[in-house]
Amino acid sequence: MGEVFAGRYELIDMIGEGGMGAVWRVRDLKRDRIVAAKVLRQSDAGSLLRFMREQGVRIHHPHVVTPLGWAGEDDQVLFTMPIVEGGSVADLLKTSVVLPPRYGAEILRQLLSALDAVHSAGVVHRDIKPANLLLDATGTQKPRLWLTDFGVALPVNEPRLTAVSMVMGTPGYLAPEQLRGAEPDPTADLYAAGMVGLQLATGHRPRPQMRTERLDLPPAPRDVPRPLWDLLIRLADPDPSGRPASARAALQELDDPNLTWQDQQAVNISRRMPDLTGVSEGEFLRPGEGDGTTPQSSASTTVSPQAATTHQPVGAASTSGKGRLLALVAAGVIAVGALGATWWPRSGESPAPDVAQQGGTCGWWDAGATARDADGTSLRCRAEGSTFTWQE
Repeated sequence: MGEVFAGRYELIDMIGEGGMGAVWRVRDLKRDRIVAAKVLRQSDAGSLLRFMREQGVRIHHPHVVTPLGWAGEDDQVLFTMPIVEGGSVADLLKTSVVLPPRYGAEILRQLLSALDAVHSAGVVHRDIKPANLLLDATGTQKPRLWLTDFGVALPVNEPRLTAVSMVMGTPGYLAPEQLRGAEPDPTADLYAAGMVGLQLATGHRPRPQMRTERLDLPPAPRDVPRPLWDLLIRLADPDPSGRPASARAALQELDDPNLTWQDQQAVNISRRMPDLTGVSEGEFLRPGEGDGTTPQSSASTTVSPQAATTHQPVGAASTSGKGRLLALVAAGVIAVGALGATWWPRSGESPAPDVAQQGGTCGWWDAGATARDADGTSLRCRAEGSTFTWQE
């Protein structure tokens, strides 16, 4: 703490460690701003080449994190990135709660938009997974996704840095052809995007074993629109020829009225896992079941509606040490953001009542949920200023 690296970057505190190095919050003394810095932990030639390749990926797109710069000193090297607040998609999924279909569709839409830019630049990411999808702290507003961690990305038609027998990526999201040692191809990123989308829709983490059957999937939840489910099946097809031709082609299939974004108050929030009848044990794991992780209660991230909607631009420093968590631009170095707490009830709070009263108050955590009054009329919990009431 207080050490200045390369005469420019003052190390403030270490946030965590990623696959190849530690991630620090640092002050860029030249530009007087707070940024994230990944410091290489290993000094072998392969790690250094991957590290430098990651910082060299300069894709400018609204949903792709672009490194800001790099510096070297003695036997160490670092590169800096913007700080993104709000946590990762992996943090949202730790609650074991299914995301609303329109929310999941919006996440997938922004991911495919990012992949379109990446693939257009001639790069294959090779490690698409929830932990590498960061989110701004947008609260109840539309989510904003950032694709990060290009540590194993590879330009198409360039030599690999690993032997053919070594597979780079994360089990469960690796396309079958990757596991068989095939050359990097953009369609492998589409497969991983499909597995992420299925996890968003069903709440199930994909198993690490290689899939061979197209319909080897959890059952379709009843509230997932058919166009979205059909796209997810195609994206996650074990046969590359069965997938969409490109990220752009897949993105066009999300142009459906049933999948467009709506404000939170207009979304019916799922509160229970879908019916899992017919799914054999071990096919897909819920987070925390058999994968060595423990589901994390959303109680620790509860915020008020006013606090949830505050938002700092990317690259801005946190102005308070309380109630703000930083999600740094590095795989696995993520803080649980305020976003998830605005969509689901806090631990210990009651779900929407079976019988609601017209004009009666409801909790902010029920915003968008539906219930029926004594006459059977369907009511929805809607925001009215700072209060929430049941309305037709």
